[in-house]
Amino acid sequence: MPSLCEILFTKEKTMKTLAFTLAFALAAAGGTTHAAEHAHDVSQHQMAAEPATLQGTGVLKAVDAKAGKVQIAHEPIAELGWPAMTMWFALRKPLPGNIKAGDRVRFEMEQAQSKAWAITRIERGR
Repeated sequence: MPSLCEILFTKEKTMKTLAFTLAFALAAAGGTTHAAEHAHDVSQHQMAAEPATLQGTGVLKAVDAKAGKVQIAHEPIAELGWPAMTMWFALRKPLPGNIKAGDRVRFEMEQAQSKAWAITRIERGR
């Protein structure tokens, strides 16, 4: 039969092992939760980073090739609540050679990080 000291020592050792195991399990669970939250946050940022592409039509009024901008008198853009108006837009790519001031155009635009809308694609309208 084990002595009282042996029983207490075994019980204390068991309690320490149990406490260590519990602490380790809690720390691991907390890290997993933090990692899951972080992964969720990253996916939200990635979704927000994907720019929306909107389409518009209008008449090309002016071209500033040096600045990479065009002025378009566009029709209303319902998605943005914009009425018909004349605006300058930055071009992401050079203006195609077959488009000149006075031409009717169709264009696609995306919002840049600066919040300004830039034309990503433009073609002569039909």
